[in-house]
Amino acid sequence: MSLQRGCSKREITVTMSQAIETTGAQSHPVADAFTEALRRAQAEFMEMPGLLLTEAQAARLWCFDSALCSRVLQTLVEEHFLIRTRNASYLRA
Repeated sequence: MSLQRGCSKREITVTMSQAIETTGAQSHPVADAFTEALRRAQAEFMEMPGLLLTEAQAARLWCFDSALCSRVLQTLVEEHFLIRTRNASYLRA
């Protein structure tokens, strides 16, 4: 029996220099990846009440690069889904 560690399953990497908008009825792959990252983060916080993560912990848990993780957490705070604590941790609002 072998245990694997790390983020080999589904790593999501989105560069922030790429557009995150959709045009018309077509979806943009970067927008889709960002939306998937948002949904994944929301699902984790909903499935585990009381989950408290720093940005670094969240990036490791979800296998996000630091820029994507920062943007996802910032978006969830702006949408009042999460709050940022004094010690820079994130908790469901």
